[in-house]
Amino acid sequence: MKNIIFLSYLNIWSMEKEKGAPSFYKTIEAYIKDGWDVTLINPEYNLGVTPELEGLKNITFKPVFYPFVKIKKISFFGRILHVFQGNYMLWQLGKKALKKYNNQAVIYAYEVDGVKAGVKLKDKFNLPFVTRFQGTVLAPIKNNQLNRLKRYPHFQALKTEADITIMTDDGTQGDKVLRNLNNRSKQIKFWKNGVDIDIDEVENKIKVKKLRKDLGLTQSDEVLMTVCRLASWKKVNRAIEALSYVTKERSACKLVIVGDGEEKQTLMELTKKLNLTSNVIFVGSVPQSEVRNYLDLADIFLSLYDLSNVGNPLLEAMSCGKPIITLNVGDTASIIKNEENGILLSVENLDKIPEYINKILDDRNYANKLGDNAKQYAKKHFWSWNERMNAELEVVNELRIKWNL
Repeated sequence: MKNIIFLSYLNIWSMEKEKGAPSFYKTIEAYIKDGWDVTLINPEYNLGVTPELEGLKNITFKPVFYPFVKIKKISFFGRILHVFQGNYMLWQLGKKALKKYNNQAVIYAYEVDGVKAGVKLKDKFNLPFVTRFQGTVLAPIKNNQLNRLKRYPHFQALKTEADITIMTDDGTQGDKVLRNLNNRSKQIKFWKNGVDIDIDEVENKIKVKKLRKDLGLTQSDEVLMTVCRLASWKKVNRAIEALSYVTKERSACKLVIVGDGEEKQTLMELTKKLNLTSNVIFVGSVPQSEVRNYLDLADIFLSLYDLSNVGNPLLEAMSCGKPIITLNVGDTASIIKNEENGILLSVENLDKIPEYINKILDDRNYANKLGDNAKQYAKKHFWSWNERMNAELEVVNELRIKWNL
């Protein structure tokens, strides 16, 4: 029997069921479909949801110190206590789960908070060990004693040796971080996430027409789009601020914001301050299966993050053939070539965003060139989720066989 234990602080969906980043769900789903007996150990707290899945054993624990993370004056100490309690619980519950597997399983730490407990289980029971990271915040941060403390357990987790380390190529330069931290894992895989876009054009046009009506958009409305979690580093405020200039010439231009998160109230207040309440539509989080419909509404897709812009929303927008305006941070320039398959601006040139929005909306041929080139790039370079997970399953199955599990 193929047994695997996932250790993580994350829920399978980062928002509601089927909403948010699909990476963790696609991973668990793929292992179940491949015939693995899957156990997931994670905290039970109000950050997303882990739905009941046929074939998944989900063991949870109460993160007793997590409320202190939310109190600003003591958040640092609260986070440290939260991490240590979590590692202890992952370790204890991992040992119990292993007993049911006769101490024979692959240990899989999904993201930084599962790594320390994973190492202990790997060492005590002599088991194969996989670490997986969804990108990293460490590229611009110096590796010194103070930052190792402030960013615990990020530095410690990313330098940890495993049989296989999988780092997501999301533009945050995780490959360079692993090299700089001298990660000595036996195998290091630097892979982009998969992209699944529904290609039933006829059915999709019907859905998009209905969606446009539901959102109160007229056929003549020009639509800008962002799709992301509403977190501070995603900088959705930049899209709202750019819109305030665009509407001076195009009063009917709309910005549709897909996603939810802790910054929503701040963004709504900014919208009101700039007198854009009739031009900005906050949709909230939507099921992954419906993201394509929203993207197809867009005349322009905006991705203006601080760290990198090579996340699934941008990959999906390219796959849909959307003209894209984004920023040259992280490794974004590795896939977006300025005025070829998108607009790539430096952070110092944020004031040019409205200029390019107007240029794209004014010149249909220019818009088509950017969108068509983006779509062709996506077809040539992006994996589907099935292809992405098959690549992972191949190396993890080889690891299991090597260990005679």
